[in-house]
Amino acid sequence: MQSKARHSEARQSQPDLVVQAPEKPLDPETIRETVSVLIAQGELAMASEMTDLARVIHPNNESVLVMSALVAEVAQDWYKAHALLTRLHHLQGASITAETYRHEIRVLRCLGSHAKALNLAQDALIKFPTDEVLIEEHAALAPLVRTPIASLG
Repeated sequence: MQSKARHSEARQSQPDLVVQAPEKPLDPETIRETVSVLIAQGELAMASEMTDLARVIHPNNESVLVMSALVAEVAQDWYKAHALLTRLHHLQGASITAETYRHEIRVLRCLGSHAKALNLAQDALIKFPTDEVLIEEHAALAPLVRTPIASLG
């Protein structure tokens, strides 16, 4: 009998969880705003969960992929960031931005994939030949990627 009473008391002392519908729909703009606030508050894990959910709801939305990649970069989850940026690159296609290239190159560098980063920087410079950041990335990567002597002849 005491056990039942304790269980009843413990249950009464727990706050009731109330699930409310969001005031705004989970559109990409609302998600972006919410994730920005979460990051500003230091809630990186929650921001990551929010972007994961957002990709389920909006799998091919460019702004959701951008926000997801940025959160992964802030969390230094380089593999996830690389996967998201690769997806974004393919989604943007011929309309890829210099910013997407910049982030892809940085993430590849963080993964230690200097040759891939250099190749991507070369591709980026074809499309954006005057972009200073891409020029600097290319210049920094070139000495890190050595060409085998056998391939020079």
